[in-house]
Amino acid sequence: MTYEEAVAYLESFVNYERTHEPDAMRAVKLERMQDLCRRLGDPQRRFRSILVTGTNGKGSICAMLYAMLRESPLRVGLYTSPHLEHLRERMRIAPSAGSGHGDDWIGAQEFAALIEQLKPTAEQMRHAWPEQPPTYFEILTAAAFVYFSQRQVEIAILEVGLGGRLDATNVVEQAVSVFGAIDVDHADVLGPDPESIAREKAGIIKPHHTVITVPQSEAVMAVLRSACEAQGVPLLACGSEITVQIQQHDLSGLQLSVTGARGIYDSLQVPLVGRHQAHNAAAAVAALEALSDIGVPFSLVERGLSAVEWPGRIEVVSDTPLVLMDGAHNPQAAEALAQTITELCSGRTIHLLIGMSADKSIEAIGRRLGKLAISATCTKSGHPRALDPVELAQRLAPLCPDVHVMSDPVDAYTYLLNAVSSEDAIVVTGSLFLVGQLRAALRHAHVRPKQALVDA
Repeated sequence: MTYEEAVAYLESFVNYERTHEPDAMRAVKLERMQDLCRRLGDPQRRFRSILVTGTNGKGSICAMLYAMLRESPLRVGLYTSPHLEHLRERMRIAPSAGSGHGDDWIGAQEFAALIEQLKPTAEQMRHAWPEQPPTYFEILTAAAFVYFSQRQVEIAILEVGLGGRLDATNVVEQAVSVFGAIDVDHADVLGPDPESIAREKAGIIKPHHTVITVPQSEAVMAVLRSACEAQGVPLLACGSEITVQIQQHDLSGLQLSVTGARGIYDSLQVPLVGRHQAHNAAAAVAALEALSDIGVPFSLVERGLSAVEWPGRIEVVSDTPLVLMDGAHNPQAAEALAQTITELCSGRTIHLLIGMSADKSIEAIGRRLGKLAISATCTKSGHPRALDPVELAQRLAPLCPDVHVMSDPVDAYTYLLNAVSSEDAIVVTGSLFLVGQLRAALRHAHVRPKQALVDA
């Protein structure tokens, strides 16, 4: 089986990342994933794990944990979704302490061999569950478990795909659970309000482990506290048991100090932009403390956080003009982006390049970002769920002074890059699919992004 054949085989299973089917997504049964893992020998039991969920920030928390743990002697794995540019991004293993970043994706041949190994079991599952065969995400998650087991990973950081209670990752017995910020997204699947969504995400909480959370609304905190009390596990919250202070924030990232349960970590450099990343960093440090029985060396935290990479999240890809790429696709993420623009882009004229999925809160995001920009260029990624840019423009028109359409995102980006002043700022947002497609295209286009993007 070649890599291309492996990807094609995966696509023979229903993929809810490409087709949004709320009724079917709500009907997913965790028992099916448990059955799949049993048939594979329960590979998820052969390593310790940290499970990370939330509406926003969960990927950043995973990236920070991975960056710190790869500075340790442990063999660490990372499983995230969705991918930004390439499917192989989702499965990573840091082979040794201090190894270079970007060399850790699963190889194409390794991936193909892994899917070929799983194919007989996947076909058994099609026959065992004829009415509801396994999904693309379930097969991919099981493949990650087998990969980590075979490569003798000692600790795996796992990002929940959607919700928590019924997500395929929730078959693990994790050592630590971490909650990023919880708000409304995927409301037609998870529930109409933050409390309903928090209950779905709190479904990952199990006995005999520690739970960490970033600051949440009172209603969400009440849900998390109740779930922790029901399982008899401790809940450590940023803002109370864990504190963080921002010492500096600019377009190169954050300098901050974290006070955890076991130590103070001062003057930490985090090369991620946005004040919200401070709480994500504090949660990651607290999770690392909860994982260790003997404390966490300051040097491990310092080196790890200073090297963290998580592209496509308020990422600076050009300095002149300033270009920020951020996959904000729900109101809470758009608000974080708006606050960052307001703080760090003062005096600059803002131009939006925006494309969104059809199932997202177009007007809610437009209200947060439209007032900051003098123009919005509506475009469309190649993803099947992408909203037609003409409809997007019609819905954003009341919220931004100058809205127009350029359907091809590379053409739109190139046009804006040449049309705006060197003192202006272009903000690419609305969808990780759009950001990923543009990042990939810029490697081969005549436009000149920052050197870091070219070398990534």
